Amino acid sequence: MPLNEFPRLKIAVSDCLRGTHCRYNGGHAQDDFINKDLAKYADFFPFCPEAAVLGTPRETIRLVGTLENIRVFAPKSGTDVTMGILDYTEKTVPKLLAQNLDGAVVKSGSPSCGLERIKVYNPSGQWHAFKDPMMAGVFTAKLKAMAPHLAVEEEGRLHDAWLRENFVIQAFTSARWREFLQGDLTLASFQAFHRDHKYLFMSKHVEIYREMGALVATTRQSNLRESVVGYQGKLFDLLAYRSKRGNVKMVLDHIYGYFKGFLSSDEKAHYHESVQEFVNGIVPLIAIIKVLEQYLNAYGSDYLATQVFFKPYPADLGLRSKIAAYR
Repeated sequence: MPLNEFPRLKIAVSDCLRGTHCRYNGGHAQDDFINKDLAKYADFFPFCPEAAVLGTPRETIRLVGTLENIRVFAPKSGTDVTMGILDYTEKTVPKLLAQNLDGAVVKSGSPSCGLERIKVYNPSGQWHAFKDPMMAGVFTAKLKAMAPHLAVEEEGRLHDAWLRENFVIQAFTSARWREFLQGDLTLASFQAFHRDHKYLFMSKHVEIYREMGALVATTRQSNLRESVVGYQGKLFDLLAYRSKRGNVKMVLDHIYGYFKGFLSSDEKAHYHESVQEFVNGIVPLIAIIKVLEQYLNAYGSDYLATQVFFKPYPADLGLRSKIAAYR
């Protein structure tokens, strides 16, 4: 796949974030990143456990009990809605996963859809701050249990440029892997996938990347499918790591090494000054990428020309232009 072409994402999403009026009060929680940015590159698969079970508008619900015995109650009426929420969850999560999802965006603070820090009240209805447990919402907990490899984030956390950058890289890389698996599986295509992702994977986790490389190196046509299964597990482990500036600098320096023999002393000094400014949080990553792309255009490299690291997702998402996208 050329670097300027991208697979279309498959993203499960809490329906209220799409602008559907399905919240408890009859409103929505429309999210601009989902509906204005990501929508250009994704097909969405919406879900809403609470609306499906309780309708809209409705009484609010909360989690009650212990982590070993969670119930879902509507506190105003005292109605136990656990079975309805669990039934919807048990039926809907497998249907979503059957779509071969690349990621999911869930509603923060929701007892059904929240990713983290959802309060679990004691049976008396009280919540004593951090003395009582917190967890993911019932639906999202099931989704993560059935698909631990999946890129899942809350819409609120995606306002953080670092978390957004990592979510998008994880989702687009998962989509490329999905399309690879759906194509003609050959030893050459397997080797090409790994080769083209070398620097992107190194920017995530060097040790896991090396394990993946060792696996590819020992793969033959006879054990190809077995190797692909093992590689996938390592790939998903690697993608779960969030990129750090130190790892990214190492990758930038590796790429710079292809060209330093062509550069003047002033050009070398400019590169080193620029990359240190990236590490120090002064300039965004895209500034260094553009310098390296200039070298690539001037001096060429067939190997680097196919490296996904340069364009892991559509440029108009603009994530690499934000200093806060890396820590």
